[in-house]
Amino acid sequence: MSSSARDAAPPAYVHATLPGAVPLLGHLPALVRDPAALLAGLHRHGDLVELRLGPNRLVVPCHPELLRQVYADDRTFDKGGPIYGRFREILGNGVATCAHADHRRQRRMLQPEFRPDRVAAYAEVMTREAALLADSWRPGEVVDVFPSCYRFTLRVVTRTLLGTEVPDALAGRLQRAFETAFAGALRRVVRLPAGPRYRAAVRTLRSTVAELVRDHRAHGGDRTGLLAGLVAARDEDGTALSDAELHDQVVAMLLAGTETTASQLSWTLRLLTAHPDILAALHRELDEALPDGRPARWSDLPRLPYTDRVLTEALRLYPPGWVLLRTCTRAVELGGRTLPPGTQVVLSPYVAHHHPGIFADPARFDPDRWLPERAAALPRWAFAGFANGPRQCLGADFARTEAAIALATLLARRRPVAVSGRRRSDDRRSDDRLMRLTTVLRPHRLRLRVLDRRPPGPPSRPGPPLPAGD
Repeated sequence: MSSSARDAAPPAYVHATLPGAVPLLGHLPALVRDPAALLAGLHRHGDLVELRLGPNRLVVPCHPELLRQVYADDRTFDKGGPIYGRFREILGNGVATCAHADHRRQRRMLQPEFRPDRVAAYAEVMTREAALLADSWRPGEVVDVFPSCYRFTLRVVTRTLLGTEVPDALAGRLQRAFETAFAGALRRVVRLPAGPRYRAAVRTLRSTVAELVRDHRAHGGDRTGLLAGLVAARDEDGTALSDAELHDQVVAMLLAGTETTASQLSWTLRLLTAHPDILAALHRELDEALPDGRPARWSDLPRLPYTDRVLTEALRLYPPGWVLLRTCTRAVELGGRTLPPGTQVVLSPYVAHHHPGIFADPARFDPDRWLPERAAALPRWAFAGFANGPRQCLGADFARTEAAIALATLLARRRPVAVSGRRRSDDRRSDDRLMRLTTVLRPHRLRLRVLDRRPPGPPSRPGPPLPAGD
């Protein structure tokens, strides 16, 4: 490195306070009213922007170098603080929510179940469930997309990671319980009462997960998957995980393995219906890779590069984990400003993904921005569809595989189109705005009409199991 480079002055970062705060609630009304507009416009105010949620003051890094600093140092920018405490009441202390002191131990115990060979085995289940999902989308019908995708992802995660099956009625109950519980937690962040529905939802989550753990202990002797591995796991001193620790990991799996991928699939389908040229290009790839319209398999994924780029671009535009909270464990300088211990920092992939200084024409749906030669020019810490750094999502490869198999299987046989006008049954419009007050960025209500592309193949069930990796 030259002396001039070593002696170069550090960049002059712009600090700002977001205008428009209202008494008591701060910027919460604006965030509820139009979260996309608020977050996508933060970079216009500065590189490090302060905002308020109720009594809580938070800083949001928008510049890629500041994002790098926060993502890379999970000891200084740790999970915790008063806002995070509200969500730990729901999620417990699993790998997705635990502080730095517990994270390495928990990640090490879970890591073996997400190795490539295990994901390849899980892909057999993904293929069968994706075929069932495609079968359930009957030509001519209007599909309520997110609940349908949620049932698919819940069946996959429970069968692969928990070694059991969950009926559709329970899937719906879990989805509603998560929604209600997180909405209540957000109300409590700004010191509003959560109400009896919040308490009932938390009880539903706890009792359902406790039932899954009890069922596994009683009947899980011949089961495989993450929960079986955790039940058998022993710490360095030979100690097994308690039921409370198992509960926390299962809750984390249910959230991270269901709503996030269901959201990604929903937004991808919505974007494709709005961009028929991209949908046509994707159909051409699928017709070549899956000429008989059969379900996609693990071995097909290398032949689906455009499918992968479409999913990545949808993840950029609508990252499910749109707000990630961190708390400073010590005084630290960030962007030329000293943050005292306890300062709450918001890492928002949505902010970074819509920054025109990071992504050219950020509002444009452009899957080819992920061609290798174009993606190589992006800042290293720019994309955070699965978070980043030491706290990057443990199941990122699992989620990518699941989304690719599901999307390819659906679109090999079906063509979704937007629904216009009102539904006669309930007189409600399809509404693809962002869902308000949720931890996962998903459509409020997305309905699509399903058209057929080819004659249906043989029944998806019953049938012999698919060979692994074939």
